[in-house]
Amino acid sequence: MKNQRIFNKSFLFLFISNFLVFIGFEMLLPILPAYLLSMNASSIQVGLVTTLFTIGAVLIRPFAGYYLIDNQRKGLAIIASAALMIITFLYPFLNIIWLFLLLRLFHGAAWGVSTTANSTIVVDLIPKTRLGEGIGYFSISTTVGAIIAPSIGIFIYYSFSFDILIWSSVVLSLLAVIALQFVYSPTPVKLEKQPFRFLDMIFEKDVWFPALLTVITTLGFGAIITFLVLFGKQKGLDHIFLFFLINATVATLLRPFTGKWYDKKGPWSIIIVSAMLGFLSLVILSYTTNDLHLIIAAILFGAGYGTVMPCLQTWAVQKVSEEKSGAANATFFSSFDVGVGVSAFVLGILAEWISLGVIFRVVSLSFIVVAVLVYKDYLNEKKRYKNI
Repeated sequence: MKNQRIFNKSFLFLFISNFLVFIGFEMLLPILPAYLLSMNASSIQVGLVTTLFTIGAVLIRPFAGYYLIDNQRKGLAIIASAALMIITFLYPFLNIIWLFLLLRLFHGAAWGVSTTANSTIVVDLIPKTRLGEGIGYFSISTTVGAIIAPSIGIFIYYSFSFDILIWSSVVLSLLAVIALQFVYSPTPVKLEKQPFRFLDMIFEKDVWFPALLTVITTLGFGAIITFLVLFGKQKGLDHIFLFFLINATVATLLRPFTGKWYDKKGPWSIIIVSAMLGFLSLVILSYTTNDLHLIIAAILFGAGYGTVMPCLQTWAVQKVSEEKSGAANATFFSSFDVGVGVSAFVLGILAEWISLGVIFRVVSLSFIVVAVLVYKDYLNEKKRYKNI
């Protein structure tokens, strides 16, 4: 019988590498705009810090996904992690704003390749009968890394300096490269594949439904990362960090159960339940006036959003053949980037006219939309099954 273990040496070292990559990258996010302002950049130029990065990540992923169909995946992951390290090292030396922004484009490209390659490798390492559970465990490296890193970055920047922050990120990236050396990733069998078509690869058509759900779901996450700190200041919440800490803890603790639920029951019931929890979380958060409300909202968001995202990634991968898992992962992460980018842009405009509490209530409806769409898909699947 084929080995059904998830936690082998390669999985653990890939988890560690991905975790280090996410911390090293995410700890820069709240600091780079402030650093650019210290260089007398305009508001538009500061906005381009995120925009150019997103463009670089989205545009490179189709090429990465196509390459990963039948080429060595570990080698590409190592190159991408090394590129992240080198690019980060260059930031303090770029005192010309347009060069700094150009580097952001390349940084986004390296990030796009790294996330796509790592997620494709882990699909190879997980037994197919435990894919939901395995991706759920692996996504802890992204969830926890992304949540704790901004706080670490802010602490290092204000306690020490920008240079120390950069060196910290560089060291983490170096450790990520070293960890990848202990990962075994078999070279895929060479296949006769279709010629590269950018539009086809930027969006793997077989995963359009999970991709659409990803865009809608990340509207809520985009609202959180864009406005939660400001909302906390407006409401006099001195322990806003509790939301991020509890959210990550709950999402992590639930992964063993939610992954098994997915593998046994499929994507529909778990996504519907989790989406409703996400909806309740944002509604409660919008009325939060004390730490108790904040903690309840964080628990629900960790159980809701923290469960939906790995389920959608698993669903996307299961929609395609094994050799197309790279393209499916590329589409998933690009959908995530698009959702967050659209959310930050559109909600930023709305915030000029309505309060942040109303913003959270409006965006909570995105989870209702997800639940309705998934329930409709479940009914269609049930009907197809009966007609077979």
